[in-house]
Formats: sequence, C-alpha cells, structure tokens
Amino acid sequence: MRSHSDAHQEIAREWQEFSAERERAARAAAVAAKYEAQATQRPESMQPFRQRMAELHRRIEGRHLACARLHRIYALRLQRWYIGDRATLRPVFMAAVAQHLGMDSAAVTLFGQTGEELLVSASDVTARAAHDLELLIGEGPARDVLGGREFVTADGADLAARWPQYGPALTELGVQSVVAVPLLSSRLLGALCVFTSRAGLRTEITPAAEKVADALANTVLLASYGTADDGAPQGSLFDDADYLVAVHQAVGMVAVQCSCDLDAAQALLRARAFADGIEVSEIARRVLEDGYQLC
Repeated sequence: MRSHSDAHQEIAREWQEFSAERERAARAAAVAAKYEAQATQRPESMQPFRQRMAELHRRIEGRHLACARLHRIYALRLQRWYIGDRATLRPVFMAAVAQHLGMDSAAVTLFGQTGEELLVSASDVTARAAHDLELLIGEGPARDVLGGREFVTADGADLAARWPQYGPALTELGVQSVVAVPLLSSRLLGALCVFTSRAGLRTEITPAAEKVADALANTVLLASYGTADDGAPQGSLFDDADYLVAVHQAVGMVAVQCSCDLDAAQALLRARAFADGIEVSEIARRVLEDGYQLC
C-alpha cells in the first residue's frame, strides 16, 4: 500500500496534468481562432492553408481537452479512494477512461511493429480477462483493429457471430457490448477496447472512443515522467500496465525447445493454455520457472 506522501504526490501530479492539458488546449484554441479569423482574408491562395491550420489546431484543442477530462476523473477517483475505504482496489487510469466513455471496463493493448503485444493496461478484472481471452484464443476486437479495422462494434448476438470462440466466452464474463478503436500516431500503436454489461450501443460511443484513443496515443502515452527500477516508463497509463515480459520470454524459450519460429511458439503456448483451461501467462510461468516442455 502506498504511503500518505506517495498518495499526495500522485494526486497532485494528476491535478498538475489536468491544469497543463487545459493550458495546452487554450493555446491551441487561440491559434485556431487566429486562423479562423484570417480564413477569408487575401490572398485567396492562402485560404486553404489557413483552413487546414484552423482544423488542425481545433483537433489538438479537442485532444488536450479529452486528456484534461481523463486526468480530472482519475484525480477525483484517487482522492475518494485515499480518504475513503482502502479495502477496495486502488483506482487505475483506465477506469477513468471507462467512466469518461460511460462504459464499465476499458483496456489498452499496445503492439510492436511486427504485431506482437508489448503492453496491456486494464481498468478491472473484466477488462483484463477480456484481454487474456484474446491472447488465449487469438481472436477479438483488438486483433480486428490490428488487422486493419478502423473501428469495431458488436453487441448481443453479434458477439458470437463475429467471434465464434471469443464472443461466447466474453458473454460469460457478463459483457454484452464492446467497442474497439485504433491508437494511431505515426503508425498503429495499439487498440482501445471498451466493454459494458448493457446490451445496445449508443450511437455516439464510437466517435467519443476515437477521440479518447487519439488523446491516449498522442498525449498520454508520450507523457512518461521517468523510468522505474526495471527500466519501464512511468506515467498515468504506465503505472498499472502489464508488459507481458514473461509471455515473450516463454515464447522465445519454446521456439528454442521446439526448433520453430516465434509465431509457431506463441501458437503452441495458446494451444496448451486453451487445452488446459488456464491463462497464457500461467503457461508462460510454468515454462520459465518449472521447466515445462511443450514439445
């Protein structure tokens, strides 16, 4: 459990981030307003440029306002927890993302340039279980985003129709609706997936999720404030992330044991986990710590 000093520092940091994002949004708005005021001025050749600049800075304004709202929600949740009942789990940043979108759970999965999973940050046990199911089965909303889908929405019977194995398993977790959108910067960084127990998706959830994903990819993920002892970046999103190190190490070990490539080794891990009805991370632990052989 974190000390009172750590608690005060964490809350203060979130309020500082909130204020900083509000200031960045105000600066972007001022630049946008300047270009909007000049939009019809001569020379006419400059008008398209001014319009593009106005639109760009309005997008930047929206990005920073979204970040500000996330930091504010997170700071308030932390304050309530620190002064309230600490028997409950400490709030995490992704829970603020879920609350902001009016959903029950949320998870961010980051991918490497070759599609391998690098990190998962989840709001709660449901979001983490939904991620683990994707890792185990090899199908689901984040995989669809990685495959090139701009956004994914499914609810009710569509879950099983879209994902024959993942959908029914997700329903067993109590999830009735899911939305996934890409995290885009200079490339596809990963996917934001949000889940709810309510059937029927609100029409505004996808554009709202896209705005949050843009804020996460282009601001929150970049806002690291140092590194931990193990070299992992620290920041609001990184504090509760799982870097899946054990899984990646186990994949490498299985590849050596079975004389196969990494994709085949990962498939072997998933298949064994599926057959035994346990998480991929548990199979990885057995490979690394117990000398478990898959071939």
